[in-house]
Amino acid sequence: MKLIPKIKSQLFTFLLLSIFIYACSPKLYVDESKRYQAGALTDAQIDSLHTFLKQNERLALKDTIIIKYDFNKDACWNDLNYQNAEFLNNVRWAFQKNILEKAAARPKVAIYQYREVGESFSQVKTKGLEIETDPGFLKKLLFQEATTCGTSAIVLPNGKFLLVKSDPQFSALLLNAKDIETRLLENLVK
Repeated sequence: MKLIPKIKSQLFTFLLLSIFIYACSPKLYVDESKRYQAGALTDAQIDSLHTFLKQNERLALKDTIIIKYDFNKDACWNDLNYQNAEFLNNVRWAFQKNILEKAAARPKVAIYQYREVGESFSQVKTKGLEIETDPGFLKKLLFQEATTCGTSAIVLPNGKFLLVKSDPQFSALLLNAKDIETRLLENLVK
């Protein structure tokens, strides 16, 4: 009979631990209607963002800013870790090539890639890409919620921004001006 209370205690501990782990895990957004979040930066925040991004010598600051942000300990790309080096390089090259093509087609847009400080990133996101490490500024300003597969931000010259959560393929680059404005209006009203 002493076994039943012990099992209940272990079950309760297991459930409590499972809830804690789930609550601390990055959120995965798959519902298209919940993937977007809109907001507006103050003039001071825009100035701070511009000052921060000007430190990045790879790109010149432009009117519109698009940032792909990856979080530490994200398991999004882990399935690819077991692939051979050639395959991983091809994935990295295809990702980078897409960014370069989109940047060439949008001369007034600066496209940045940043990641959170940390050591636990997929091999796809650690080598061969132009990814800068954020000292915490961008996370505090735009990327407070850790998401599975990262989040992208589109910041317009007027300070309005659109976040695309759980964005593994950097789909924010596929949104045109009309799409961005529509998503902003839909999500600012929520």
